[in-house]
Amino acid sequence: MRPLLAAVLLAGAGCSGFAAPTPEILRQLKLPPSSPPDPARYRVHLSVDSPWLAGEFDGVVVALGGPSPMARAQFFGDLGPKMLDLFAGPGRIAGFFPSTREGVDCALPSEAAPHLLLFLGVTLLEDFAGIREDRILGIRKDGEGWWLNLKPVVPGLEIEARQASDGRTMERRFRWIYGLRWSERWDGRDACTITASGLVIKVRLQGMERLQTGPARAFELSLPADIRIVEGSRK
Repeated sequence: MRPLLAAVLLAGAGCSGFAAPTPEILRQLKLPPSSPPDPARYRVHLSVDSPWLAGEFDGVVVALGGPSPMARAQFFGDLGPKMLDLFAGPGRIAGFFPSTREGVDCALPSEAAPHLLLFLGVTLLEDFAGIREDRILGIRKDGEGWWLNLKPVVPGLEIEARQASDGRTMERRFRWIYGLRWSERWDGRDACTITASGLVIKVRLQGMERLQTGPARAFELSLPADIRIVEGSRK
């Protein structure tokens, strides 16, 4: 009971100390102006170190930003075979590992459960949702920057972001179901490191292409019939 109580108290302490945002402070944050969702294709390199998956992977992420973000990610191993195929939207995360034929197809938040694919999907959604004034629930001064308590894209998630004085997002901290915690720290605008218990993912953006129209087919993922669903249910 004592360890459980301590964990609950620590979780609560992480959300304390935030003040309500004021128009004056919001102006100091230098947030980008609101704009329509802007679809884009990103070339990304991952370095993954974990007990479940390790190696170097190249891939493509097609994303639609804004209040209702969507992302489709496909990554390939050194020798060419596809390592994962993942779709993430505010109401659903689905994906699979072609090598093991294991997959998830979860309605959010009702079917959310601890799994690497859901962890990756949630992180993508938060990255592409951006930081807008209507998401800021609280603000805490931190040196020359600020910590922001944000309204999550996925219900049940707790997220804080550290903003630099020039408007850059330097770090994000996540807390989710079953006590899952992870962080994302940015080194400039093209590289970040995602860290969780037993997992380190180094992400390097290698290129980005703006798209004129949203590629609707890119966000349509139907899991192959032989995929074994380990979390969620086959939609």
